[in-house]
Amino acid sequence: MKWNRIVFKLGGTIILLFLVVLLPVGFVIDQIFSGLVKVLASTEGIKQSVQDIRDLLVLAGIGAFFLALGLTFVISRKLSNPLIQMEEATRKIAKGNLETRVQVISGDEIGSLAHAINDLALDLQRYRDTRSEFLANISHELRTPMTYLEGYAKVVKEGLYETEEERNRYLDIIHQETFRLSHLIHDLFELSKMEEGKIGLNMEWIDLVEVIENVTLKAELKAREKGLEIKAGLQRDLPMVYADGLRMEQIILNLMDNAIRYTEKGSITVQTKRANANEITIVIEDTGIGIPKHELSKIYERFHRVEKSRSREYGGTGLGLAIVKRLVELQNGTIEVSSEVHRGTRFTMTFPIKAKEGG
Repeated sequence: MKWNRIVFKLGGTIILLFLVVLLPVGFVIDQIFSGLVKVLASTEGIKQSVQDIRDLLVLAGIGAFFLALGLTFVISRKLSNPLIQMEEATRKIAKGNLETRVQVISGDEIGSLAHAINDLALDLQRYRDTRSEFLANISHELRTPMTYLEGYAKVVKEGLYETEEERNRYLDIIHQETFRLSHLIHDLFELSKMEEGKIGLNMEWIDLVEVIENVTLKAELKAREKGLEIKAGLQRDLPMVYADGLRMEQIILNLMDNAIRYTEKGSITVQTKRANANEITIVIEDTGIGIPKHELSKIYERFHRVEKSRSREYGGTGLGLAIVKRLVELQNGTIEVSSEVHRGTRFTMTFPIKAKEGG
């Protein structure tokens, strides 16, 4: 196959007139072709077709460009609108409008971000409500002893008493309220450190039985004053536990103080046993006034009391169980409670047994 072009020059311009195709036909004999076919075709039609295709490609390119531009605009608007709404919502939240929520319209990363903003707003709202309730509670708890201190101090200072016995009684009330106020401030400080993660634990291998025996000795005097008996059922062959001895003593003492405070007759029972190969259980049970079932989930809240009248009748700061729960959790333990009204309350704590390093 052979392609030739017939061209000529006109005024320096090369003009293509024909496309010539020569095809051999038959056999070649003695180096001489036996025949050939020559085809001549004008190139004008081909040039026009090529030009038409070129024009179509240019138009298609321009159309594709504007189509891509339009799609980009639509997609960018679709992506940016939720982000703009989130920005507006976060600005409102930052200004204190914590009821603001972002509409979740997708399940992708943007939807996940919207959920996160809503969760943040909800947590901030809960924190604000909790803080307001806490401030109201602490104001009430501080106001009560301060009122007693101010009133009885004024009576003693101005000599508004008739006998020395009456004067001493007023001084006893002042002493009790001062102690209660000091205890409240101490508990608040402790709980604040725990919640901020600033409390330090002196972790070491301790004998739980020895810790409980020390606490029992401290609590016996107060129990005896109310005619209560402390019963101990301690398993002697328990392994050592890796914990903070002083904090563990604080946990058990708080629970026993609570048991004695809310028990008028009967006994306080303390038991230790090995729950399984990896855990040790401590049970503290009383025969006191008990807690209604609907209140059990709230007893670890700060300043929560089952009955408001308990504040003055039984004393306490309302922070003891909140501190106990935090101390138990900080030492990788768990605490559970069960109770029946007028039958008593039972606290069950479980702590893990950890192997010593190096064996």
